[in-house]
Amino acid sequence: MLARARPEVPPFTLPGRSVRLRTASHDRFWWHRLESTDYVPELYSNLSHREWAVLEGWFTQTGRRGRIAEINVPAMSLVTALVSGNGIRRVVQLGHYYGYSALLLGFTLRAMGARPGLFTIDIDPAACEFTRRWLEHARLCDHVVVREGDSADPLSPDAAAVLGGLPELILVDSSHSYAHTLAELNLWTPRLPVGGLVLLHDASEFATAFDPSAEGGVRRAIAEWLPAHPEMAGLTLNGHVAPGADGNALVYKDACGLGVLQRVR
Repeated sequence: MLARARPEVPPFTLPGRSVRLRTASHDRFWWHRLESTDYVPELYSNLSHREWAVLEGWFTQTGRRGRIAEINVPAMSLVTALVSGNGIRRVVQLGHYYGYSALLLGFTLRAMGARPGLFTIDIDPAACEFTRRWLEHARLCDHVVVREGDSADPLSPDAAAVLGGLPELILVDSSHSYAHTLAELNLWTPRLPVGGLVLLHDASEFATAFDPSAEGGVRRAIAEWLPAHPEMAGLTLNGHVAPGADGNALVYKDACGLGVLQRVR
């Protein structure tokens, strides 16, 4: 009698992956300690075994170096799902820091066959070099192009020339300062086609503390810029969330907030 074949175990049910981060004490893993998040999110469960091993190695090395300021699970889950669910193949990222979001977007775009699909720029030379090394380790250099520079500089490289067309999505996660965010919006939104999207992380009241100029940060920039630009429509997720908010009580769990803008004409 033939033995009954065992069904293949999906990789996200195997021991390890991000489930073990629930017991990690560092603040960077706060999402994994929420009351309702005792599982592996699709952001990680969709990765191959090698991709997850790369990300684990990235967590270890950035932790040792103290380079911990990456975008979080709720925001990155929204970004990667938006890209993969809509066939978005031309993405610009303003501010990648040490590369967490560049890696995850790279994995997503590679699965879609987009090459290159991401143009990402950051002003920090060390962060750019670190990100390039990890993209090379992840075999993503055909899918992600890294540039060093100021994302608000009018002389910044032409992303459309690199990507082969106008960007469909722009992810802003750079300085978080009020004036710099205004300059980024003024520079990059005219480069969007009608229907193109801009996502701005750290757009809540809580995240105004991240503005080194103490002028109101991304939240103020969106609030003042959007009414003056009727070609753009938008809203801010969790813009109202203040310091001390209980993450368990939030529907969208990211207390840092996310601005969502679209070019409508």
